[in-house]
Amino acid sequence: MAIKNYLSNTGSWAKNTAFVAMFSVMGALLASCGGGGAASTVPVVPVVPPPPPVIALAVLPSAADVFADLPTDISISGGTPPYTAGSSNIVLVPSPAVTGSAATGFKVTILAKSANVDAPVTVTIRDSLGATANIALNVKATTLNNAVSVTPLSPTGTGCGTGICSGGDARVVVTAVLNGIKLTNRPIRFDVFQGDFRFVTPGTNALVTSIVVNTDENGEAVVRMTVLVTAPTQVATLSSTDTVSGLVRRTNFNIVQQTNGAGILSILPSGTTTFTGGKPAVGQPAQCPFGGVVDHYIYGGTPPYIVVSPLPQYLSVFPSIVTTNGGSYRVSQSGCGTSTLIVTDALNRAIESPSVASVVGPAGDAPPPTVPPTIAVTPTTLTVGCGQTGTASVSGSGTFTATVSTAGVPAGSFTVTPTAGTIPGTISFTRNNGVAAASATSIVVNITGATVVPVTITVPANCP
Repeated sequence: MAIKNYLSNTGSWAKNTAFVAMFSVMGALLASCGGGGAASTVPVVPVVPPPPPVIALAVLPSAADVFADLPTDISISGGTPPYTAGSSNIVLVPSPAVTGSAATGFKVTILAKSANVDAPVTVTIRDSLGATANIALNVKATTLNNAVSVTPLSPTGTGCGTGICSGGDARVVVTAVLNGIKLTNRPIRFDVFQGDFRFVTPGTNALVTSIVVNTDENGEAVVRMTVLVTAPTQVATLSSTDTVSGLVRRTNFNIVQQTNGAGILSILPSGTTTFTGGKPAVGQPAQCPFGGVVDHYIYGGTPPYIVVSPLPQYLSVFPSIVTTNGGSYRVSQSGCGTSTLIVTDALNRAIESPSVASVVGPAGDAPPPTVPPTIAVTPTTLTVGCGQTGTASVSGSGTFTATVSTAGVPAGSFTVTPTAGTIPGTISFTRNNGVAAASATSIVVNITGATVVPVTITVPANCP
């Protein structure tokens, strides 16, 4: 009775399995009950389990909202592979291919086309035995067009191309259009999907990873974003979501690590400052300048700025830290040469300063030519009596000496004054009294300068 009740409450497949098992057990019992040692001749029937039940074909999810150009995956389970898929509207939703395997699972990827209005589409999955499962799709109207633009803002830096430099800003514009009509006051949410960037909150300039902006009268939602200063080179992705329809678009852009401050930082004066050595004294060689100064003013970038001189023995800087935009530092030079300074802002962007050059000045004027000394004596003959003095004038240039060349003139009898001097000058010849003269009554005095000019003086032999 218990077996009957159990079987009456059991499904057909379970009943068959139970009957087979029960009769197998009973047969085994009967075979073992033979008497007198006689062997049983009843054959043992092997138990063959029925095939496993077929799981019904199913899809997950069975209904979904889909958007143009945004892939949506639908998983397939049950049924008997292989599977095929068909679309009720191949223009709006092309029939998807079935991918996967029994080990990894099967799926179809829905990729809808643009729709001006919401449109229902059915995708039917069919297995190899003809079983089917339907996917009810609602293709949402496209409200965000493909004109999602990311434009770097000036200054853009150098070497970043169409990407955004680290530390730089960009303008993001998304246009909301439905059936060719621009949607105004439509809330669009911008999100950081991946990458080192943030959105700038209007008014407060707070940096956020998500922000909602309403479209303007042109159907454009505009937001400013900034790339983090420490961002390495990478591909970043932002997402823009129409919060009314739920349509999401993702846009990739390049971030380029930037350390070149050109185009961001500027220094005035922009041209080369040249110092020239002064003119030295007459006859001195050309000289390098020393102690020249020039003030440089820094604009742009993010203060404070650090100023470094690669050649401190040539260019010195004070102060080395400039704290304000538009602030200045003073450069002092020493000697000849050409060099620049390195200016780095708080965001580690660097720029070279304008060159400071120092060149040799002119040489000193040449000294006047040396005039060779000359000498002339007037007169070259004269007569001097006892106790008298005669004179001769010396002209020309240079110096002279006067020496008595006549031998035997007693000391004190004849005097020449001066015996040396600078030309021009006058020489006196005196015949002193009380001293006998030489036997000759003519005395020759040589006046020596550039040349030797003899002067002959006639004197008395005796002067009492």
